[in-house]
Amino acid sequence: MPRDSARLACLLLSLLSTSTIAGEADPPIARDKIRDSARRGLEIVQKAATQYPLHRDCFSCHHQTLPMLAMVKARAHGLAIEADLLGEQADFSVESFREKLPEMRQGKGVGGAAMTVGYGLWGLSLADWSRDEVAEGMVAYLLKTQKQDGHWGTAGRRPPLEESAITCTTLAVEGLSRYGDRDHNPSVTDAIAKAKTWLSETHTKNQEDRNLRLRGLLRVKADRSLLDQALTAVLDSQRADGGWPARDDLPSDAYATGQTLAGLEEAGLNVATEAYQRGLRFLLDSQCDDGSWKVETRVKPIQVYFDNGDPHGKHQFISIPATAWAVVALAVALKEEPAVQPYDLLIRGGTIVDGTGNPWFRGDVAVRGDRIEAMGQLPADARAHRIIDARGLIVSPGFIDMHSHSDRPLLEDGNAQSKIRQGVTTEVLGEDSSGGPSKGKRAPDSFRRDGKTTEWTTLGGYLQALEAGGIATNVASYVGLGTLLGCVMGDALDRPNAEQLDALKVLLEEAMNDGAFGLSTMLAGPRELNLTTDDLVELCKVVRRYGGTYSSHLRNEGTTVLDAVNEAIAVGERAGVPVDIIHVKIAEQTLWGRMNEIVALIDGARRRGVNVQANVYPYTRGNNDLVTILPPWAHEGGKSELLRRLKDPDDRRRMKDDIRNGRPGWYNHYTAVGGDWGRMLISANLSEANKKFQGRTMDQILVERGKDKASVSDPIDQLFDFLAEENGSISTIYAHHTEEDMNLALRQPWCSIGSDGSALAIEGPLRRGNPHPRSFGTFPRILGVYARDRHLLSLEDAVRKMTSLNAAKIGLVDRGLLRPGQFADITLFDAAKVIDKSTYLEPFQYPEGIEYVIVNGKPVLERGVHNGARPGHALRRSARTE
Repeated sequence: MPRDSARLACLLLSLLSTSTIAGEADPPIARDKIRDSARRGLEIVQKAATQYPLHRDCFSCHHQTLPMLAMVKARAHGLAIEADLLGEQADFSVESFREKLPEMRQGKGVGGAAMTVGYGLWGLSLADWSRDEVAEGMVAYLLKTQKQDGHWGTAGRRPPLEESAITCTTLAVEGLSRYGDRDHNPSVTDAIAKAKTWLSETHTKNQEDRNLRLRGLLRVKADRSLLDQALTAVLDSQRADGGWPARDDLPSDAYATGQTLAGLEEAGLNVATEAYQRGLRFLLDSQCDDGSWKVETRVKPIQVYFDNGDPHGKHQFISIPATAWAVVALAVALKEEPAVQPYDLLIRGGTIVDGTGNPWFRGDVAVRGDRIEAMGQLPADARAHRIIDARGLIVSPGFIDMHSHSDRPLLEDGNAQSKIRQGVTTEVLGEDSSGGPSKGKRAPDSFRRDGKTTEWTTLGGYLQALEAGGIATNVASYVGLGTLLGCVMGDALDRPNAEQLDALKVLLEEAMNDGAFGLSTMLAGPRELNLTTDDLVELCKVVRRYGGTYSSHLRNEGTTVLDAVNEAIAVGERAGVPVDIIHVKIAEQTLWGRMNEIVALIDGARRRGVNVQANVYPYTRGNNDLVTILPPWAHEGGKSELLRRLKDPDDRRRMKDDIRNGRPGWYNHYTAVGGDWGRMLISANLSEANKKFQGRTMDQILVERGKDKASVSDPIDQLFDFLAEENGSISTIYAHHTEEDMNLALRQPWCSIGSDGSALAIEGPLRRGNPHPRSFGTFPRILGVYARDRHLLSLEDAVRKMTSLNAAKIGLVDRGLLRPGQFADITLFDAAKVIDKSTYLEPFQYPEGIEYVIVNGKPVLERGVHNGARPGHALRRSARTE
């Protein structure tokens, strides 16, 4: 069986370290001792194989295949074997099956059924037997006898060799893989696929089941999660004596132990590891003086007993395969393993919260290069170029910010200070407005750094520009619908016609090929307001072909929020794409308290098979622009037309009427806060003339402006003037939803965390305006307030919502968990101290309690201090899946 990837070996090593019995490791066993033991056992096995055909004329798995396996492994590792015996055993086996050819082709005539045929094909492969009519007949038998659910069974019940449907199925898959003509016989491929499903879903009862299921899952290239479970099951059953039992209520024996060790080595385990060495010690200690291993039979004899000259009398038919398995395990232990190199980074003694939501455990995390290599209770003498003492700290996956607006700030300063200091290692960008494309009616985008201007027209070009400047966090990006519309529609706010919709699809497909993780919309904005649900479905059908996600800022978070949630669900259901609702909330005070209805809608959709989820930030104030108070028609024609309307008396009167009375289908921030100017806090970086208003609420600003402009009595007129002075844009924090609604959403298993903030800093060019505190405090606030202080979430679930749940939403399969083989994005924090410090009035404060942040194996935050490293990558979704 070919080895799986190196990552699987790393996974097995880490599982090993958490499953072995604690204690000081013994020195490695001397190779001469292992060699002598294997040699003596091999003599017994070869003698048994030689004598068996003198007494019986039928194939035997215990006297042909397993002795052949022992001989092949022994020869491969420097032990002498009887050179002609392998060929003789193969010839004997073939002739035994040749007699049954006509019946086998009909799926009949084989005692032991698929078990016998599976062992037979395995024996032929050990002898490098070419495909011939006998092998083809054996393949035909397997194709005829596979059960409807995908497994193969045996006719007998003689444990452990002839009992397990899992063993039958694994050996059948191996035989079909080796001797089935998959290029010309699709039935072979179909049979293996059905077996893969069965092996993935079946349950094990004993050690043979566990061992052969692992072997089978490796053969069919099963998912990593299944391999993880199978490896854990094998390793967890090792006994204190170092051996494995055939069944949980039996003592350890050589058959189960040898088979287990052989399987672990095949899966990539280094034979120098303590678990393997302990297993070898069990075999050495239990070997008989004559070189054999004795295992007592557990079955009633169903055949006439004959003396084959083997030791142990009536127990010979289990003791010979036990000896063969022991020889295999010993022989492969003779191979020269490469010297173990020091880890690059070793995190010692932390409390590991691995991102799955499972309970924490104490252990170590070892990193080599940019990947996690091992986890658990690693040996005390494990070496590393750098060791972090994590005692007293939580060790978790790096946090993934599901909703970030750092698209531009990361170009200005790739250090991502306010995100790194929250423990964020990956930011998901592109909500409605993305770094590309910039084509058609949208001018090429650019950024000037160090006297050099970089220009791009595609999302891929933007990602390259980010990486060229260096970034501390990883980034993933949606493509924004607003950006696509800008390319095709310019400043027009009309619904796209058929030709324009096709142009949007072309640009969307280009962005998906550039690595976008899906499509993101902001349907409450004037640009998208006229797009219909049908339009969104058509666009998302493109997203589906690439396995992407639909990220939706709802069309209305206020008066018609339930309809808006239903629309998001409908898009996902009709287009066949996952949906993530951005910062799910109820931003309309007349509807406060109805979050349970939104939860019911989402739960109902999920029961129907629609993968709809949501994210939140842990604050009851949102951040938008003061200009969103203006009705959609005021934005038609772009910024210049907006500024003209702000000064036109007739347009001002019309806008005032719409602001106060609303318009059908338009989400109005003014009415959402009940027309209360005191619930609007200015967070913008204002012009010099208005800088005194930064960080103040609009009611205060209107009073002060009224003193200077007494002739302007209507506060909405004051609003128009203020916007005109600030070129039509003023970032504003709105107090428009409730803690109770937010808490209910947060508790849902499908609700994750996204800051809706940017990577800012408390000094330098990214200290500007009066930003929302979520840019500095989202993730520590979840940990400190909602997990530790209020107990709304367990620590494990809080971490899951910030790591693996977000990774799963966009298909990041190798981030978001602490697992060997995963990228080493790791955050260490003090659970007793972690807390946000940023407030609405004093936002420029970093959180406390985040101690270390590691991105792609490189420390970026050390003891709470940013070291300037920029090891982040621009992540790109894999190519088309349909």
